[in-house]
Amino acid sequence: HFLPVPEVILKETKPSPARRVPSLLNRKFIFLLDYKNNDLEGIAKSRKAILQFMNNQVQQTDEVALFSFRSPWGLVLHEYLTSDHQRIRETLKKIIGIPEISEGWGSYLIFGHSGEDITSGRIAVPIDLMIKSPSVGGGLVYCLRDLAKALRSVPGQKNIILFSRGIGGDVRDPEFLEMCRVLATANCPVFSINTVTGMEKIRILAEDSLENVSALTGGKYFPDVNYESKIAADIQTATSNYYVLGYSIASNWDGKFHDIKVEVQKPGFKVYAQRGYFNPLPFPRLSTVEKHLHLLELALGEKTYSDLRMDFSMIALPFSNDKESNTVLISEIPVQRIREAVGNDTELISLVFDQNRTIVDSKRETINWQANDRNKVYHYSVISLAPGRYDCRIVLRNLETGASALASGTAGIPDRKEKGLQLFPPLLLRPEKGALYLRATPLEKPPGGLDTPFLMDVFSTDLNEYTPYIEKALPQRNEVWASVRCAFAGNSGGGIRLTAFLVDQTTAERVAIPLTIVSEKEKNNVKTYLVRFRVPELEPDEYPLYFIAEDPGSGETSVVGCDFVIQ
Repeated sequence: HFLPVPEVILKETKPSPARRVPSLLNRKFIFLLDYKNNDLEGIAKSRKAILQFMNNQVQQTDEVALFSFRSPWGLVLHEYLTSDHQRIRETLKKIIGIPEISEGWGSYLIFGHSGEDITSGRIAVPIDLMIKSPSVGGGLVYCLRDLAKALRSVPGQKNIILFSRGIGGDVRDPEFLEMCRVLATANCPVFSINTVTGMEKIRILAEDSLENVSALTGGKYFPDVNYESKIAADIQTATSNYYVLGYSIASNWDGKFHDIKVEVQKPGFKVYAQRGYFNPLPFPRLSTVEKHLHLLELALGEKTYSDLRMDFSMIALPFSNDKESNTVLISEIPVQRIREAVGNDTELISLVFDQNRTIVDSKRETINWQANDRNKVYHYSVISLAPGRYDCRIVLRNLETGASALASGTAGIPDRKEKGLQLFPPLLLRPEKGALYLRATPLEKPPGGLDTPFLMDVFSTDLNEYTPYIEKALPQRNEVWASVRCAFAGNSGGGIRLTAFLVDQTTAERVAIPLTIVSEKEKNNVKTYLVRFRVPELEPDEYPLYFIAEDPGSGETSVVGCDFVIQ
């Protein structure tokens, strides 16, 4: 039903960018395992109940997130809202920790994967947000409140399924009631499941906090975690059948709250509905947690509720088998497009996630593009990664509006070879002058750590004369240059022979690529070759390109590949 809006005079404000809302909102479930107020049996039965719900009630389009609350870290994000349900199951198995029942509360809580270090410019691995936790009411009260505030901008109902012995504190305390109000108005009903079992259940008094938070937020309280089938069925019933009432609102960008009351005339029915809504806030007034969840939506979300204006390109290249400074992230910044779509006053945030979605490296800096007059700008960051596979993200975000651009890439870090040849992926280049290179530098050098090298030093190439190919497309018949690094631990490296070929994926045939060695430099048991080759005249398609380093004396070889598209 659509109700008319009375005429109002709106103040002129500078709005944040409009959020794209899907035409059909998926159900959203946020599982929260409370390790602070739990025991081993309670955690085990909580996992069982989560899997019961995942296996029998979750629908294909449902989005699921996984959090835990523990001491001393506080609220920790393991998986953000995703429709990859198998990933949720796998992450649930990997969560480790010893539950604790304690009377005291820590003086600080940490919201894992969060953004104070990002927004303040400090660097941390992983990035953590410290939320001051007053002793009254306990830490979970404050973390739930701030989480609800951050979820206000996510459309639809966000069903929080909490497994705990109790939130703690007095249910009449203003802070507890404020938490419940924020949860209710953010459309976050709490379905709380009491995990007290066995003789403890007889000894411990009834847990009012769980029952009250469910009642005040429009969720439901389940007194016994053992009934996982009934719990799953009841939550399914409560979240599957609903009416969507739509009406126009006149909103200012002031963050004020407006009450909503929904009633039905037919007797005998109880209405569960959102208690109200908040006007949107301009981006600078968002909390640190809200800004961080906005960042995670950009970096990890399968779809984003934020206004992602554009994409740009990046690559991640391992270049050394040293433990320190062994990988470089390079992004090509389309300055004019960034200024038009995102704005001049921006922050640049680089994030590297391992396969458990843990942030293993992060950096932030502010950049104003107004004074930049270069057509080609490249930003790079030299980092240290252990062997493995990583997802890399670079986000450019306007400090005033939140408008953003995203670059994505992956990095595969090989195991270190103690002896023999080890070839690293090439940096493809074209002869072009006038590019500007911006280096991300850590604010503090780690104790005993080395200064991060410049890009020219890494690839032993005069980048005043060349610019990198960041995108995969290479024109037919064009000449391309490549900087190729080869380590030769335990080997003289004197007779290394370098060759290349590509593979036609239609015929599976190898196509030899003749190489011309332009220069050859050696330092610290690493040879860096600058080579030139011509892109063959083939059908436009994607082709794997392989470089081979061979020691003629021992017959040992090392192979490295990269994909590119012939235009």
